[in-house]
Amino acid sequence: LNATNIIKVPKYSATFDKNSNPHKDLSIAMKKAKVSKKTILLIIGGNWCKWCGEFDNTLENNNYKLAKELYSSFEVVRVYYGNGTSKEGQSLLKQFPKIPGTPHFYLLDSKAKLLASVKSTSMERGYGYNARKVEAFIQKYKNKYKSTK
Repeated sequence: LNATNIIKVPKYSATFDKNSNPHKDLSIAMKKAKVSKKTILLIIGGNWCKWCGEFDNTLENNNYKLAKELYSSFEVVRVYYGNGTSKEGQSLLKQFPKIPGTPHFYLLDSKAKLLASVKSTSMERGYGYNARKVEAFIQKYKNKYKSTK
């Protein structure tokens, strides 16, 4: 995500870092979600992933409108997936259903209970993403955590 100079987010929310510890990152997000009452959004992918880059491009269009909405609606954690996935990343991802492709989205409550698993293809259009579908995704899932309480 190139918007980190506009939207202040932790490193684990902004980039797919194969050297990070996703268990630690998720633990921080869980504490934040408990206080903020936001749903946790795990974005699984990598900097190598064309579709992950296209998703970020969609977020950054129109003066970062969707990026601002996404990051204000969720506690976001990006988890690296691909060649060189760390042991920590592998063990974290084993807790969830197998992903069919990247990026992939898991929505969790503050205890890391899986609320939804969403394929990115549901938001695609041609060789990119449909901004309206991305916005609909945000609207549909941003209050998912609250509805489970």
